[in-house]
Amino acid sequence: MVTRITRIPPALSPLVPEIVALLGGTISAVIIVLPLNTFLGFINAESILLAPIIEEASKMVGVAFLALQYPQVVSSKRQGLILGGFAGLGFAFTENLFYATMPGTNVVARALLPVPMHIMASGVAGLGLVYLAQKRNDLRLKNPKGDSSNFKLRMVGSLMTIAMLLHGQYNFLSTFGYVGSLLGLVIAGFVYYRLGKSLPENLKVAIVPGPVKLLQSTVQVRVLKELVSTPETVTVAVNEAMRLGYCISCGRQIYQSAPYCDECGAPQR
Repeated sequence: MVTRITRIPPALSPLVPEIVALLGGTISAVIIVLPLNTFLGFINAESILLAPIIEEASKMVGVAFLALQYPQVVSSKRQGLILGGFAGLGFAFTENLFYATMPGTNVVARALLPVPMHIMASGVAGLGLVYLAQKRNDLRLKNPKGDSSNFKLRMVGSLMTIAMLLHGQYNFLSTFGYVGSLLGLVIAGFVYYRLGKSLPENLKVAIVPGPVKLLQSTVQVRVLKELVSTPETVTVAVNEAMRLGYCISCGRQIYQSAPYCDECGAPQR
């Protein structure tokens, strides 16, 4: 009988995941987004229809890398929001530097309106990548090859689609001036707040419906009842809640079954 030893990635130093996410957003703006947006600029309503898709997908490259290679740092709702937010911040900063070189740009308005929109939209996209990271964690414990082909694409796609919709509605309303931009920012902030407040910290026990149902539940200001709790997920939630322990590195209370600490990323096995 041959015993397979699963490779566990080393813990990252503090702030390294945030720096990777920030650089991912920055680099994607330079080498992917700005060239593509410039090339496709001749298309009508490009900033409303295509830019949100291109930008939200591209600026998450750093977070996606972390989810695949160091999934322990993208395994909770809080981590998804934070790392996604840093990716949006890096992108927005680079984009604003580009626009600052163009005559007539209101630098103050761009700092107050598009920057928080990018942070919130990317935070929502980061929530989707938590599902990829959690599946990667599970497969690392079972499969030494680390095959990630079985993660639920619908979970990631639903939240990524909402991020793109938040971005698109902001760009559309911005065509009506600063008042429209402010309204678009308020809408993005409302959805961001509702998702962050209603989704459980451990997204593994929540099954996210399609983007339409999830967005509808959010907009209607009620608890997200569309989060389907199957008997299996309820059992997992109850069993994990009953088995709490402490991180062997930082002492934070965690699930005993958790392979990594959500706070410091230290392996528990």
